[in-house]
Amino acid sequence: MEQHLSEVELKSGEGMRIVRASAPSPEWKDRILPFLQHKGEPWLWQMDLALDEGLGECAQYYYLGVLETGAVVGNIMTTESMAPPIGLLGHVFTPPEHRRKGICSHLMEALTDDFRARDGRAMFLHTGHDSPPYHIYASWGFEGYRETGAMAWVLEEDFWQRQFARRPVTARKTTWADWAPLEALSWVDTGWYLRSVWLSIYGFSGFEGTYLRVRQALGEGRLMDFRVLAADDGAVTGYALLGRLCSFPGEPLVLDLFVHPDFVGHATELVQAIDIPLGERTLAFADSASVGKLEALASAGFVEEARLERLLTDGRGHVLDLLILSRE
Repeated sequence: MEQHLSEVELKSGEGMRIVRASAPSPEWKDRILPFLQHKGEPWLWQMDLALDEGLGECAQYYYLGVLETGAVVGNIMTTESMAPPIGLLGHVFTPPEHRRKGICSHLMEALTDDFRARDGRAMFLHTGHDSPPYHIYASWGFEGYRETGAMAWVLEEDFWQRQFARRPVTARKTTWADWAPLEALSWVDTGWYLRSVWLSIYGFSGFEGTYLRVRQALGEGRLMDFRVLAADDGAVTGYALLGRLCSFPGEPLVLDLFVHPDFVGHATELVQAIDIPLGERTLAFADSASVGKLEALASAGFVEEARLERLLTDGRGHVLDLLILSRE
């Protein structure tokens, strides 16, 4: 589906039409994918899927700059869910021969105006810290997290408190609509430090590219399960996965989980939602400061096998032990 947003004049004097193409949009696929071919995998796989079939309750928009000749000369993509929405921003691109014409600025203006008009709450992105794009995004209201290159444009007052306000949550299988809410959860820098050995997540870590790894691994069988703790409005307050540690001899299974500190009481529910095969050794890992995690794992039959003292240092300078647990 295509929506005309505006007509603008570029610094070159050329006229440019700004449209928003919403996935699924097979009629735009052959124009968008070649334009973004440089993104590589798994991004092309994801966009191909979205443009062909859509992503269910997850919206994906392509803000496109189109010249009077019909040539696409600019793109910004957002992936959004929840109502009012939160989203991820990416795939910002203008070909070298069309740069310095103001194309990106016009697209950013159209996107931010559109997001505000839909009562958008927060938008996240990832770029190089202190890079030229970093400063461009900052000029549009995005604020960086430390020196990570992660940035957030938060429009809703008390967004973080509202997103993670205590309310009923249930454990369920993941859907594409969890993509942006998982990114919001990844910004929580308190609570358990060791979040996922399988995904190599320790402390703060964005989930934009990570979620595509999860979706592909589920399709390929390297992940057996990925569940989220979610509220009725779509907010995600925790996740758990079951996958194979291919770097270990025998490729044992591993159960990983992370839960927002205010929802630790639901960690047991999340663990027990994972169907762990009987008779196959499964590992789990925790740091010594993970309040509630050991109890949740014990509910599923995990017992401590080893403790490596003072192996981890979290982002706040605390030295932690690494605990290795297993169940048969």
